[in-house]
Amino acid sequence: MQDQIITPVQIRTVLYIIKKHKWKILILFLSTVVTVAVGSLMATPIYRASSRLLVKPGRQDVYVSPTGGSPSIINYSGDAEKVNAEIAILKSSSLAIALVDRMGVSRLYGFPDRTLMGRLFEKKEKNEVPSVEKAYGSVLDSLHVSAVPKSSVIVVAFDWPDPVIAARVVDGLVDLYLDRHLKVHTNPQTYSLLEGQAKQWEQKLRDSEKELEVFKLRYSITSLPEQRTILLRRLSQAESEKKQTETEIQENLELVASLEAQLSKLDQKVQLRETVDKQSDTLAALKARLVELELQGLKEEINRVKEMIAEEEKKGRRVVVSGESPVRQNLESDLMRARARFKALEARQQNQKVQIAAYGEELRALDGFENRLRELERKVAINETNYKLYLTKFEEAKISENMDKQKIASIRVIEPAIPNMKAIKPKKKQNVLIGGFLGLLAGIGMAFLIEFIHPVFRTREDVEQFLGLRVLATLPKEKEAGA
Repeated sequence: MQDQIITPVQIRTVLYIIKKHKWKILILFLSTVVTVAVGSLMATPIYRASSRLLVKPGRQDVYVSPTGGSPSIINYSGDAEKVNAEIAILKSSSLAIALVDRMGVSRLYGFPDRTLMGRLFEKKEKNEVPSVEKAYGSVLDSLHVSAVPKSSVIVVAFDWPDPVIAARVVDGLVDLYLDRHLKVHTNPQTYSLLEGQAKQWEQKLRDSEKELEVFKLRYSITSLPEQRTILLRRLSQAESEKKQTETEIQENLELVASLEAQLSKLDQKVQLRETVDKQSDTLAALKARLVELELQGLKEEINRVKEMIAEEEKKGRRVVVSGESPVRQNLESDLMRARARFKALEARQQNQKVQIAAYGEELRALDGFENRLRELERKVAINETNYKLYLTKFEEAKISENMDKQKIASIRVIEPAIPNMKAIKPKKKQNVLIGGFLGLLAGIGMAFLIEFIHPVFRTREDVEQFLGLRVLATLPKEKEAGA
């Protein structure tokens, strides 16, 4: 018998044991179900009121550039650090104590038993008031604050036997939380601090602008890029003129050398012209005699004198005239003009060198001015940027202060709490199903336990069903004496 019991349990054996103890299993199952059902009916119903809050980027997370442009959000994760920080504020003990003070200790600790048993056996209330610590602990036990996954929404829920009180508690907690949120994220000294900083940077900006203006007036600076362009243009023009002057000097030197070479080949005195002098004394006397003869009318004498005059004229006297050569004079004149031009070109070249040097000095001075000017302009730009930044922050602080007075925060109530008349506990159907399942398991376990403790066959059918053999004979159990 024992060998059969310690053998592996087959399906047939399991079904046999369940069938054998079916009434015990059924009784335990029904008793468990009835107990759970009665307990659920007698339990105090709990109602849940909830509210949803949306966490948005706050004013402290928005940066407005002083140079203009659209505002930008800085260092904002949206669903991790900021949401967890707001949940910590909602769960803070100071907020729960303030809620207890607002709602009243008796409301948040003692409440009437609304179950059937509670109404049947209702006791008279005592006049003692519970302590704040008990009410505070009761609030924390019934308060549930959580974040909706992958979002910036916080769910605030409160469980209480009275749905109206539960909704009021949630609304009161959210109201207190909004006040606390504003106090946590605002600093009362920010307004005066930003105002003082804005005034300081404004004074620095005015001083730097005045210093820049004085510097420009002292060195007659209007626009450095334009002045540099003008100086470079003048310097380039002066260098071009200097090169042209050098070219002209070289050409003039070549001209002087050529003229001097030509003059060296010419004599100082040259024959200018050669003439025949026909006015001799004999010829003059013959002409005077001819005149007398013509007056006297002596033809023969006249003819003879004419012949003599003709012969005298044929003889003639050659006269040679010498002096300075016109070519040499022209060359000497050209040479003088070339030398005078050379001196003028040298003077012009010297002036151009002086002018180029002056332009270079002005450019070097301009470079020095440019460094100082850039430093002053950079100082003005930095002061202006800081002034605009603090002025913008100051204006934001004024707006924030007005918004704080109107309780405008980065938290938006997207779903206020309303009384929910459907209890979340006890879950009667679920409890009955779980109780029935557990009762069934307990009944089956009890049946196997009984079989393990006291393994016997009580009827002929038990033997045939368990062993699979036919029973040939049965012996009646002897009755005890006196039975």
